[in-house]
Amino acid sequence: MSHVLNNVGPGLNIVLVDGESGVVEKSHYLDMNAGNPEDILAYLKEIKPGMIVLVASFDDVTKKMTDEMREIFVGMGSALIRSVRHRDSWVFAGRAGARSKSLFEKQAAHDEKTNIYEGWPEMVEVAGCFPRNQTDRLTD
Repeated sequence: MSHVLNNVGPGLNIVLVDGESGVVEKSHYLDMNAGNPEDILAYLKEIKPGMIVLVASFDDVTKKMTDEMREIFVGMGSALIRSVRHRDSWVFAGRAGARSKSLFEKQAAHDEKTNIYEGWPEMVEVAGCFPRNQTDRLTD
């Protein structure tokens, strides 16, 4: 992902995977602390429909987060991005242009009473098989 901080960057760490071939097309981090909000939004808007999007937060992701950015993630299947707050941990796997909620998303809320990492919430992770193309369906 990155040459800094144990292979991640501060903010949103994103991997874009071709939805048909399963090939990683791009990996990048969006600096939600010092980054330019217009550049962050432009990056998110450039994600092509059908791309599988893998996201992991590191550090606080809300400083530059706008409602428009949150809605882009909702459009990828996120059900939790609207509730992600200061210092929350959040991971997500979805598909650009999705019409349904992703099964691959978790959030750990920042709470001074329950944080386990010196002011930070626990780590969250998701695992499972993600369908390669939009015609594949997951069943409950």
